[in-house]
Formats: sequence, structure tokens, C-alpha cells
Amino acid sequence: RFPIAESLFQEPCLQPYIHNCEVTIVEGRHTYRFCIFFKRHCHLHPNPLLSRDDSEFRGDAVVMRVGTRSVVNMRPRDAALADYMM
Repeated sequence: RFPIAESLFQEPCLQPYIHNCEVTIVEGRHTYRFCIFFKRHCHLHPNPLLSRDDSEFRGDAVVMRVGTRSVVNMRPRDAALADYMM
């Protein structure tokens, strides 16, 4: 499976570029890999879920769990790790 993150984001004309990064979390003997797709631009709407008191995040983000070869379904533990990571 290949992720198509473009269909999940708003404002394609204002900010057509989607950035991505891969994050690895090691917890004991378990290793979790995630791929984060995000858009960030000063003219996008503020995202209160990703903003903090000292900084405002303007844009969207999508987190996908990466398996051995492609993206896989997220399990409940993966969702908690994704919340921690963001």
C-alpha cells in the first residue's frame, strides 16, 4: 500500500507542498516507525491541536504507521505513541 496524503489536506492552492519525515520510537525492545506528512504556512488556519502556548502551528498533519515495507493499520498503542510524538 502506498499513502496518498494529498487527498487529506486542505488548501491545495495556498500551500501545494506536503512535507514528510520518518520518526522512529524505541520503547524497550519494541521499535515503532511512523511517517508524518504535514503542511505548514503562515497563511493557513491555526491548528489548536498542534499549537502550544508559546508557538502557533498553522497547517495540518497526518501520522501513518510504517510496517516492514509499507504503511499499516494503527493499533491503539500506536495512536498513543503518535499523540506523544506530536
